[in-house]
Amino acid sequence: MLRDEALRAVQDPAAPPTVLAQVAGEFPDLRPQVAAHPGAYPGLLSWLAAGGDPAVDAALAARRAAPAGYGAPTPPYAPQPQPYTPAPPAAAHPTPPYAAPPYAQQPTDHQPYAPGGHAVPQPQPAPPYPHPTAPYSPYAPGAGYAVGPQVAVGTRSSAQRRARVTLISVLAGLVLVLLVGVAAFLAAGGGSPSAEPAGPGVADPSEGQASDAGAPGSATPNHGLLAGAGDESAPVTVEVYVDYMCPICGQFEAVNGESLAALREAGSVRVVFHPIAILDRYSQGSQYSTRAASSAALVADRAPDAFQDFHAGLLAHQPQEGTEGLSDAQIADVARAAGVPADVVAELADGGAAEFAPWVATATQAATSDPALAGPRGFGTPTIVIDGERWAGDWSDAQSLVQAIEGTAV
Repeated sequence: MLRDEALRAVQDPAAPPTVLAQVAGEFPDLRPQVAAHPGAYPGLLSWLAAGGDPAVDAALAARRAAPAGYGAPTPPYAPQPQPYTPAPPAAAHPTPPYAAPPYAQQPTDHQPYAPGGHAVPQPQPAPPYPHPTAPYSPYAPGAGYAVGPQVAVGTRSSAQRRARVTLISVLAGLVLVLLVGVAAFLAAGGGSPSAEPAGPGVADPSEGQASDAGAPGSATPNHGLLAGAGDESAPVTVEVYVDYMCPICGQFEAVNGESLAALREAGSVRVVFHPIAILDRYSQGSQYSTRAASSAALVADRAPDAFQDFHAGLLAHQPQEGTEGLSDAQIADVARAAGVPADVVAELADGGAAEFAPWVATATQAATSDPALAGPRGFGTPTIVIDGERWAGDWSDAQSLVQAIEGTAV
């Protein structure tokens, strides 16, 4: 959901409850308005109350103090969905510490990485997220919504009983159609949280027109960026798909970055990075994933020898999901520390990386729609490919990836 749609929804007293749940999940700053909205259902209000947000608590207190009947749909209304309770997180794997920059915001409250998985966890508030009962569709401001069948109560004649049986049959058919639609929706978009199972995070092709024009000079045909010179004679090619706001990608770099760089410098491996943007919606409208990936493309185009160090720097200076991310000036600071020439640093600070945003959109669409890159839960980051085959090993062990590369080279 775009922010403009969310703002229109919280200002529209007829906004559907499913849309309000979507707004509450994607825009924490709009939760007080959701809490005050007359269409917020009891389950959503309980979820909001458990978040501990003072502004939300104030809105709920005002709601309770309002005249009877305020802030709830006129009964009868359809039963509301129960909040989804996620499974307990897997045990965390330690990763080597690294020095964080003064302005880096370290990720907190993220679900630890489970070995063998490639999914990026979404940031979750203390309570579970109240998922809507139906797939999200663009919100039409001012549109009304049905809250359930209006059945008269009184003496039940035979005609009324027949009408009731007919109504129940129709409702059962509608429920069946809804279930089939949800199943098809999940099958089409099911993936990891970072890959946005038909929801927040994935770079929607509709949000920006994908284009293959203006690719960086060092780009590969499959929308990757060569690390260093990219020795064509290397016996093995390793490709890594990353989103620079993905905390698990930061962990992968901390564990395996130096090993990959050493193997590349020794001529044992050709390394290709695929910067993509699937977490733009977790940067408060700043489109950080796209800006960071576009900056990587600009450095790869203008200063390819400094690209790998810049790539590592972006992950070492990684902002926390749910923040605005680094500014263009801060990204330029990372580039300067990585040895990027001053003229390219100035271009980054001025927002010149936007030149490569269409190429990033194309790369993202290609990656997220490629079934060969999908894991059990769909596409996610980081995804590692060794000589054209997706590798599902445990990269949290620093030697596991090296052994896989060496085994492929034999």
